[in-house]
Amino acid sequence: MLVKDYMTLNPRTVTPDESAKDIAEKMKTLNYRQCPVVQESKLVGIVTQSDLTNALLDNQDIKVGDVMVSDPVTIMEDAPIQSASDIIRIKDFNALPVVSEKNELLGIITITDILDALRTTFSFNDKPIKLEVNLSDNLSHFDALHLIQNNSEKVISYSSSPMNRQISYFWVVDCDLERVNKVLREHDCTMSVVHSEE
Repeated sequence: MLVKDYMTLNPRTVTPDESAKDIAEKMKTLNYRQCPVVQESKLVGIVTQSDLTNALLDNQDIKVGDVMVSDPVTIMEDAPIQSASDIIRIKDFNALPVVSEKNELLGIITITDILDALRTTFSFNDKPIKLEVNLSDNLSHFDALHLIQNNSEKVISYSSSPMNRQISYFWVVDCDLERVNKVLREHDCTMSVVHSEE
């Protein structure tokens, strides 16, 4: 899987000469966390919502170029998507600009884009659903997980409630809910679907 297959094309960009105040307001309205800064088709920086907000506390008349991060970390379109994922995780970024060899902005790859790529890799036939299971003393967490695994295409994740260790959550794909619910009830446990992806 390559970055170019999942990146967002034609991302919204700004220029260094634009008002930082105006861009901050636009980003807030559009719920953007960052914007690439472009000049003559070349990527010259990146500006984040938090950087703008902090800078504007001291000066309302500054330009984007005064706030942006110059020479930002980028990735090439032919790079493996795993490389983008590693950079985003290590650097704690929300997105990476995708550039050509001439430093022209081609797109941007976000955490959401990477998750979409993973979903394609797993080849889910159905959308994941989240199950809440209230365990009894008759069934352990491990046994509940084993039961759900045996009756689902995939168990994507599993966690326990920090407030109540008897409650567990399972993200599953193509689960035989009727069968799982029946067996859980036989062990005095209850199950409910608490969330389904739209």
